[in-house]
Parts: sequence; structure tokens; C-alpha cells
Amino acid sequence: MEPYPDSEIYITEQITPIYTYFKNRYPNTVGSEFLGEKCSFGCMDKNGVRNETITALTFPDESFDILISLDVLEHVPDYQSAFKECARVLRKGGKMMWSVPFAAGSLSNIVRAKIDNGEIVHILPPEYHGDPLSSDGVLCFQHFGWEMLDQMREAGFKDVYALCFHSSEFGYLGGEQLMFVAIK
Repeated sequence: MEPYPDSEIYITEQITPIYTYFKNRYPNTVGSEFLGEKCSFGCMDKNGVRNETITALTFPDESFDILISLDVLEHVPDYQSAFKECARVLRKGGKMMWSVPFAAGSLSNIVRAKIDNGEIVHILPPEYHGDPLSSDGVLCFQHFGWEMLDQMREAGFKDVYALCFHSSEFGYLGGEQLMFVAIK
């Protein structure tokens, strides 16, 4: 489904080329980054970057037609709260599209690290992914398995599925490239 020119879109990034791509084509696109304590959630920093946390978004219920989250959810310890928040801010019939590290051969999610009493506990060796905000990278808490689709249904989505894709334009060139889709 191609968005309409006036679709309300939220993308969980703001300082990347993919955000610029959507904002240039769909003017009602809102983006954000996780800036932590740098400014209040729902506010913008001195560079105009909006601060949000995907586990407690500041948007009203049913604000968006489409929500896009690319390689973010694996960095969220409480990803199930994030799933619920995404469902909350989407309108009925709204669509979420996301990508995450995915273990296609695993029914279960693979927990790499967790938070216990405010401390990070590594279950598997630490894995850090690129971060547009810091050269330190960001910790990956899990790789997802097929149970993620059921967890999205439990979070309030009625139809959840995976799509295989290829895109020379965006650099998705090899192997098993999956994009996940959920409809509220």
C-alpha cells in the first residue's frame, strides 16, 4: 500500500536519509530520535530533532496512518511495551512496517541482554550496532524469532506478516531481507 500524499506518518528516526526521503514525499511525516535526558520527551533539541522513547510515545492515541521503525526495536529492552505503544498511536486500519535482526530458523526471540535491577545483564556476548547519534554504537538486546508476530497480535494488531524484499536504491542487496508489516 502506497501512502497517500496527506498520510500522517511517524518514523522512529529523524537524522537519516530514509527520514528525509519520506519527509520530502509525504509532508505530514514526523520523525524522532531517542535523545535520552538531553531534552524532554516530545520536545526538540537545539538542532530541531524531536526526542521520543518508543515505549512511551508522547503522541495522542490514533495519531498516525503509518508507523515505520527500521532497526530500532532490537535496542529496546522492553520491546513488548514498544509494540503496544505503536498500536496505540496508529489509527484503526493503520499500518506499521519495521525491520529487526531476525533469526528465521528460531520460533523464539533470542535474548542477548536484559535489564535487572537497573543493570544490564549480558546473556550472550555484547553486540553493538551503528548509531547515527554516537560512534559508540547501541547495545542490541535481542534478535527476534517468529514469536514476534504473535507478540504483535497480542499488542493490538490484527494482521501481521513478513515480506521478503530487495532494493538497490536503499542498499538492501542480498540474502534474506525481511520487512515486517502489522495492520491495526
